[in-house]
Amino acid sequence: MENEARAYLVESIPKGLEDLRGTPGVRYTEDVLVALTRRARTSIDLTAMYWALLPDPQSVDESGFKDEQFVKMGAGAGRALFDALREAAARGVRIRILESPGFSSSSKPESTTLREAYPEAVTVFEVVMGSWYGGSGIMHQKLWIFDGLHIYLGSVNMDWKSITQVKELGVAVENCPEVAQDAARYFEGWCRFSGLTPSGIEVFDPSARVTRTVPNWSTLVPEGKRAPSPLDAIEYGTSHNIGAPLEVSLNGESGGIFLTGCPAEVLGPGRSYDGSGLVHTIHDARRSVCISVMDFAPVGLFSRAGSGVSPLEGGERIPTDTPVWWPDLIDAILSAVLTRKVYVRVLVSRWAHSSALIAPLLVALQQAADAGRQDRFMSAGQLEIKQFIVPGWDDTTGVNRRFPGHSRVNHTKYIVTDRRVNVGTSNMTWDYFAATAGCSFNSDHPRLVRELQGVFERDWASPYAYRLSL
Repeated sequence: MENEARAYLVESIPKGLEDLRGTPGVRYTEDVLVALTRRARTSIDLTAMYWALLPDPQSVDESGFKDEQFVKMGAGAGRALFDALREAAARGVRIRILESPGFSSSSKPESTTLREAYPEAVTVFEVVMGSWYGGSGIMHQKLWIFDGLHIYLGSVNMDWKSITQVKELGVAVENCPEVAQDAARYFEGWCRFSGLTPSGIEVFDPSARVTRTVPNWSTLVPEGKRAPSPLDAIEYGTSHNIGAPLEVSLNGESGGIFLTGCPAEVLGPGRSYDGSGLVHTIHDARRSVCISVMDFAPVGLFSRAGSGVSPLEGGERIPTDTPVWWPDLIDAILSAVLTRKVYVRVLVSRWAHSSALIAPLLVALQQAADAGRQDRFMSAGQLEIKQFIVPGWDDTTGVNRRFPGHSRVNHTKYIVTDRRVNVGTSNMTWDYFAATAGCSFNSDHPRLVRELQGVFERDWASPYAYRLSL
């Protein structure tokens, strides 16, 4: 039925990897976002880290390419989406945009072009995470809400390269006002947050064991110094979370859904934290866990702004040039392998911007999991790790490069187990969950589990997946 609630996976497949197309249940970014935008009649709410839907030969990433090369690389897909947004604004659709300032490829963001052309239809909210978190953090969500009925949540950026030169994955839910309204409450909280005057306070974070800056209503702030949360209102909250998923029928099958978010300080009442959603997904598994993500490491990969004094370390200063240790996900993986005999597979990207920390830390994780199989009295599960390498990843720099910068990478962020899925917007390192705006779609819907498992199996067996070298 045309108006039946349904959910499906949405992929971007880079040019040259057409052999990955045709997976059952999958639709494609270049079709889905344009179609949903064209169908919109009243409203589109969306989040964006930056804007690069139109090719820009003046930008660092795209300099040196000619028009015919942009056409061959698929830049027209980005223009089609930008034109669909412009046409929606022209017909009176209200478009609200939450974005990070200063990340666009050109001096004038495409969102500004839309707002100037249609000032009555387009509103832009700037989210300056660094002002709240001591210089770190960005708007990294990729969430769309259409007419209060449909949503897209996934890894695709507002960039033509994210449609045709980068491998992405998301979930679309159509004709389901319950899910769309839950996403809308989360979006409204971020709109509220964007209008607040930053009021960060330096505190010691006992889980990361560093001193860092957080909003003054954070639970990390001692009660006597803690301010009331401006997001502690029902219009920003939810009753659907890890303990109480929203039960809906999608594609004729019932399943539970909840949306998680981060950082913790920008969640309305009742919403589960994004990091907890990932850990819950792994802990809930009985037989298998499959993870596909660009960056995976039990650390923070970006420098932190302040060192402060740790009250739990006798007063000595923690240096800022060392990574933050974040064991949440590797603890969950090792627990699954060693204590529940779960088969875990991890697919991590290798590309031009991979941190040198990632591979050796993955080797250490592999060795820790293998240790449980060495004791003759112990029978453990199994961990396998591969790197996904998109051809051309090493040809994105220099005057004779064949591909634009920051492309040719598997940019997906998901977990699928034998029981559930988590499809998110965050790379799996500490930075993304502590100070960066992110969110995830969590569900035990049987069809989504089956179809996402099919996507993972295809990638794992593909010629682009290589065993991790120990």
